[in-house]
Amino acid sequence: MYRSVCFSPACRCLALLAAFLLLLPCSYADTDAVSEVMTRVTERLREGRDEAALDALDHETVLAALTAEERHVLATEYWTFSVSAPAVISVVRHIEQKTVPFWLTEEGFQKTDLIVRNELDSYEVWQKSFPAGKVGLGINGFERHRPHYFVAVGAKQPGDQITVTDICPEPPALLSFAIGSFTYADWDELVLTEVPDALNGQILLPTIRGRAREAEIIGAFRKSPSVAGETPDLLTLTWSGEPKTTQAIQWRTAPGVENSGVYVRKQKDTEAQAWAFTPATAVKLEDRNILNNVKVLWHTAEVVGLEPDTLYEYAPGTADLLPDKAAASFRTAPDASNQFSFLWVSDNHSRPDSVPLIEQAHRRHPDAAFLAISGDLIGTGQHRDDWERLFTLYSDFITTLPLVPAIGNHDTIDGLGSTLYRTLFRLPDNGPAGLHRGQSYSLEYGGLLQLISVDSTDTISGQSAWLEETLSHSKAPWKVVQFHFPPYAPDEDYPEIRSLWGALFDKYHVDIVLSGHVHYYLRTFPMAGEKPVESPGNGTVYLVSVAVNGREQGDPAPDYAAVFKKDGIATCQAFTVSAHTLTMNAYTADGSVYDSFALQK
Repeated sequence: MYRSVCFSPACRCLALLAAFLLLLPCSYADTDAVSEVMTRVTERLREGRDEAALDALDHETVLAALTAEERHVLATEYWTFSVSAPAVISVVRHIEQKTVPFWLTEEGFQKTDLIVRNELDSYEVWQKSFPAGKVGLGINGFERHRPHYFVAVGAKQPGDQITVTDICPEPPALLSFAIGSFTYADWDELVLTEVPDALNGQILLPTIRGRAREAEIIGAFRKSPSVAGETPDLLTLTWSGEPKTTQAIQWRTAPGVENSGVYVRKQKDTEAQAWAFTPATAVKLEDRNILNNVKVLWHTAEVVGLEPDTLYEYAPGTADLLPDKAAASFRTAPDASNQFSFLWVSDNHSRPDSVPLIEQAHRRHPDAAFLAISGDLIGTGQHRDDWERLFTLYSDFITTLPLVPAIGNHDTIDGLGSTLYRTLFRLPDNGPAGLHRGQSYSLEYGGLLQLISVDSTDTISGQSAWLEETLSHSKAPWKVVQFHFPPYAPDEDYPEIRSLWGALFDKYHVDIVLSGHVHYYLRTFPMAGEKPVESPGNGTVYLVSVAVNGREQGDPAPDYAAVFKKDGIATCQAFTVSAHTLTMNAYTADGSVYDSFALQK
């Protein structure tokens, strides 16, 4: 059916993308006909080819590897829908995509002289007439060309009324093909600026840019930094419950490891009988384009019944074999309001140059209780090898310091969602209704700090009620909120976050908001009502940081900035929290203090 949608700037891609992911009748994560074909052809092409030969694959070689049936699936089962009357289907294809998808000419589409433009790109139009009934379209291509094609549907006979139904995958809305309409649900601010009269007013089927990855095989092969075996590796700590009494532990093995779990004991109890075993759940993760690790098992154990402020050691393994020694240790949160520290970075992108930053901060704050990351932990959220690279680089930290992350746009890249992120990290299940576990959540540490992690890549307005309820019930003396997109930054603008969430931060006096995304350092004056105020007791300090060296900024410092560093230097921030004082020191890779401040209560 035809759906109307608001075209105003207030109707942001975040809410639409949430609707997109909820409405899909055939999820991108499911194994459908196209993915089955791509898995088979990938296996076929890998036989007898080394890495160099796979990197040299071209369209002709890939097409030659397909059976006639597979070719038909890739040409007609990628995007399907039904039309109520004879229709002209327009495939609007990015003009800079070098290779025309093979199926356009094979299925009888004809290139026209029509041109469609948005603010960045130009698109050519291929058309074909279809009778009433099912329409089947093909893949975007075998390479990952990010500006995916979109579709216009018009009646073949002038005056006919036409509806589009049974769309798979279904967009968030059917739009009018007109100036001002968006074509990518993951970027609705990129709108059409030029539409030919022949298409104006037709039904527009938008998509997401991430669909370009579904049949990607040319230039798509990658390697994990290590190969999974029977011995657990990539140990990662998070919290899924109360930090005083629980600990979530995750790790990787090769497929075939059964009856997995984790052994835990107080570090002072070194006798074998002191080990307590907690069974784990295991999920098979498969990525056909990882050359050395197509399939792995990811294990998660949630240990409960621990004592506060106690040092434990642990060892993942199996139920039938006691460990010889511990793999690592962790300390539970204190029951009393004891002083503690925590570390924070943003936009580390699984790059090694972020490691010295955390090392320097941790060396100066060895009592750090956890590591918070406000998004863009990796480069590509659907690449498991990218996450495995992060876990390898951060192994000295996240085996002993629980990781407290927030979702960034790279973690959900191009609208494909955070499924892998949420599989790898077991996080609290206390977020907003309608969101998946771990997207947004709240933790209290030691009676001193309420840390709220919010998914700013999803709906803003849809999380406001939960955010207000969480803040209103918090009795912690310090409130810190982290999310990815910065409410205050000179070259990015997120007015909905400022107006909806900022008002809540003012109402319930959030002390600090942690963000990233823009790849530089900025600290605001205390802000209230979107204006600087004199006292931190009356406003919120907004921090923006980056854990990899960014670009030098040419913008002048905005009037709300107490500190605006234009050099793009990467930093790791250490916060020390006590009942009446919260201090921050930002460290560079050489251990220098880049910025510091203190708040008093």
